[in-house]
Amino acid sequence: MKYSEYGRTGKLVSAVGFGGMRFDMEKSLAENAGLVKYAFDKGINYFDTAPDYCDGRSERIFGLAFKNMPREKFFVSDKLMPTLVNDAQEAYDKVRSVLDLMNIEYIDFFHVWCLRKMEHFEMAVRRGALYDGLLRCKEEGLIKHIAFSSHQKGNEVEKVIESGKFEGVLLGINILNFPYRRPGVLAARRHGLGVVAMNPLAGGLIPQNENNLLFLCSPGETPTEAALRFLIADENITVVLNGFTTREHVDTACRVAENAAPMTAADLERILRSLSENSLEICTSCGYCEVCPKGIPISKYMQIYNDKVLFNVSEADFAERLGFHYNWGLLAEDQPGAENCIACGKCEDRCTQHLPIAERMKEFARLKKEK
Repeated sequence: MKYSEYGRTGKLVSAVGFGGMRFDMEKSLAENAGLVKYAFDKGINYFDTAPDYCDGRSERIFGLAFKNMPREKFFVSDKLMPTLVNDAQEAYDKVRSVLDLMNIEYIDFFHVWCLRKMEHFEMAVRRGALYDGLLRCKEEGLIKHIAFSSHQKGNEVEKVIESGKFEGVLLGINILNFPYRRPGVLAARRHGLGVVAMNPLAGGLIPQNENNLLFLCSPGETPTEAALRFLIADENITVVLNGFTTREHVDTACRVAENAAPMTAADLERILRSLSENSLEICTSCGYCEVCPKGIPISKYMQIYNDKVLFNVSEADFAERLGFHYNWGLLAEDQPGAENCIACGKCEDRCTQHLPIAERMKEFARLKKEK
């Protein structure tokens, strides 16, 4: 396993991190905890979770695993959203609660979670709010370092970094969207922050579409392996979070980390040439858009739209694929359709990719009407 220093903290973290968002919830908590221990034994020492992951069970799974792991040998990352914390006292109480849940005495990297616009940052750092609660926790040794998680554009990420309030940043970046996200990565490194990459496989989009993404890889590797190598070998990125479900997933990531060679300039030029401009406009299935007052399953529609922006399918072919989804696929269940969209903007406000969701919903509604 490759290890490097997290920013200027002096902590050596593994190039591969364990993201606790994709446990197999058909398995028991103990079985999933066994997967965490397996990853630790393979050399992974950075474990990331959040209160809502896996229906609120992710932190509990890690807690079971941590009972059987030497605390000084691994690092824990957790998060709180400024939009869901009323004041500093609530933030402090939540940190104390999660420490008990995970059977640990401190959290190494605690994130102001899911900044999507500057308003969220300002909400977090106002007097008596989330950040002040985290500072108190740090003073008492309950957390070691304060970081932030962002889905903002590069220039906004840099503004947050320049505030000087954080020691690390968690960013959604992958081989498909890196032209859009990379300025934030470079800004973080210039200021000495640790950089953790999330969504390295675009929310599963890359392994699910390998046959259409062969242009990403060099001979002898799969698109999934190329996507992991792209980030792991980047000296500007400290940790690459992987949402593991099986031991095979762990093995693949560790194998790539052991042999990761940086992408050459020719590789990057080839990839950029192959990616259409629209390929940056993909949904990564994070689910944050699921706030529709009409109950429309926004993320399902956006996943379907990925076909159009990634693979340049014709409108006729796209309409045919949409018909499949209405009959057999993601939209087969009885649920409010795109035609019910009122363009209220709530989903767009929460979208981590800043997608034009309302505009796309109009297109879906039109295609359904013409069908």
